[in-house]
Amino acid sequence: MRTTARLGAIAPAAALAIAVPAGAKPPHAMPPDHPSHPADSHKCTPHNEAYTASGTLASWSASPSASGKKGHYTGTITVAVTKTNHHASAQEHTNFAYKLNDTKVRFGKGANPPVVGDRVVVLGAITTVAKKCTNQTGAGTITLHKVDIGRPRHKK
Repeated sequence: MRTTARLGAIAPAAALAIAVPAGAKPPHAMPPDHPSHPADSHKCTPHNEAYTASGTLASWSASPSASGKKGHYTGTITVAVTKTNHHASAQEHTNFAYKLNDTKVRFGKGANPPVVGDRVVVLGAITTVAKKCTNQTGAGTITLHKVDIGRPRHKK
C-alpha cells in the first residue's frame, strides 16, 4: 500500500515535468535582413552629430566664395578654442584650424574685417561612428555650417 501511495504522488509530478517544457515557446527566429553582427548595425554607419566650438580668432585667411552667395566664405580660419560641446571636446584648449568651404560667415558690428582676438562661434556637424565598430572610416569629418565673428566684450 505504501508503494502505491508513493507512486500515486510521484506520477502526476512526473507528468507535469514532462508537459511544461513541451509548452515553452520556441526561440524567436531573426528575419533574414536583420543585422546579426554589431558591425552590421545602423550605429556602424557614419552619421552626423552637432558640433559647436567657441573662442578667439587666431588667424583668418578666407575670401568670399566663388558661388556668389552673399556672406559665404572659403578658406581657413584658426580659432583658439575655449569652449565646446561634447562632440568637439577634442579641440578644446587648442588652436584649431577650420576649413571653410562656401560657409556662411556672419560678422558682428565692427568685426569686418576680422582681427586677431575677435570672438568666434563655430557651428557645424561632425561625422561619428560608434566606438564598438571595427570600421571607423569617415569618422571625425567636420563640416561647418555657420561661423559668427564679433568684437571682444569689454570687461567692466
